[in-house]
Amino acid sequence: MTDPNAPTDPVDPNTQNGSVPPPPPTPPAAPAGDTGAVPPPAPGYGQQPPAPGYGQQPPAPGYGQQPYGQQPYGQQPGQPYGAQPAYGQPAPGYTQPYGQPAAKSPILSILSLVGGIVGLLINLVWGIGFLFGVAAVVLGFIGRNKEPQARGFWLTGIILGFVSIAIAIIYWIILAIVFASLANYNTY
Repeated sequence: MTDPNAPTDPVDPNTQNGSVPPPPPTPPAAPAGDTGAVPPPAPGYGQQPPAPGYGQQPPAPGYGQQPYGQQPYGQQPGQPYGAQPAYGQPAPGYTQPYGQPAAKSPILSILSLVGGIVGLLINLVWGIGFLFGVAAVVLGFIGRNKEPQARGFWLTGIILGFVSIAIAIIYWIILAIVFASLANYNTY
């Protein structure tokens, strides 16, 4: 009875620990008259590198190499390591690519947001926040048409603007009632 897991060829014990690489297999010889035979594979083709010996670790893949397409910090492509950019040239990574317009900041939407916040805060002083609330609503609607990418700014500005207008109107109504009651109270 034979063991199916037992190796069929004799194995050199030195090849298992990596100290001696195994010999490459010999290709079969082509017949003497065959000129269209495929050439034998190059030595080492299809073979695994020898395993590291006891106590050794294989080197990390790509150790000491930069990933493809990346440069060390501060180095531009085509410059030797440590070379600085020429005088007057921008630092790497801070240039605008050709053909792309500079990004516009959403000024109207930001002003709408600021107007809404200021309108809420200033309503505590005689309802003056009404003016800032109206400005926030107007700028918010203009920003909605001209700056649709800044939706969060103009939408928040519109909402805060309407809230500050409502608070100012309620504040004015309360002040009118208070002054009317004081005028009737002092009447003889």
